[in-house]
Amino acid sequence: MATKEYHYVEGTAYWAAVVAPNTTFEPQWKIDVALDAAGIEQVNGIEGVVIKNKDDERGDFISLKRNVEDRSGNKKPAPKVIDSQNNAWDDKLIGNGSKVCVKFHTYPYNYRGKSGISAELDAVQVIDLVEYNSADSGFQAREGGYVVQPAMANEF
Repeated sequence: MATKEYHYVEGTAYWAAVVAPNTTFEPQWKIDVALDAAGIEQVNGIEGVVIKNKDDERGDFISLKRNVEDRSGNKKPAPKVIDSQNNAWDDKLIGNGSKVCVKFHTYPYNYRGKSGISAELDAVQVIDLVEYNSADSGFQAREGGYVVQPAMANEF
């Protein structure tokens, strides 16, 4: 069986769930990486890597993931996340538009009669952080509009 092949590519992060796993479906760490022309050329032809384009702000991108558990139910280590100087990450959430370099590997698989090559996320280096802010709705405050009043403790 062939060994893992490691690859690095720089791009722009979208929908990064690398500090904590995404648990919407099967728990996994994941990230979409939008690619410029150099990035496309770099990953083009790597078996197991699919360049996608959904006609949105990402343009051409790849999706990389790592399951939280292997098929036997054993925990897998989280992808390593570091800053631009190779320091350990401080757990800030990585927002859309952050510049990153991702490390991933490709590997052959044979499971339930299907075989091929797949890619798995190993590490993320954050070069330029756009911190995720869940409180940012994108709306501007409006003068004179309705304002929710905080609940009063022990009103009765």
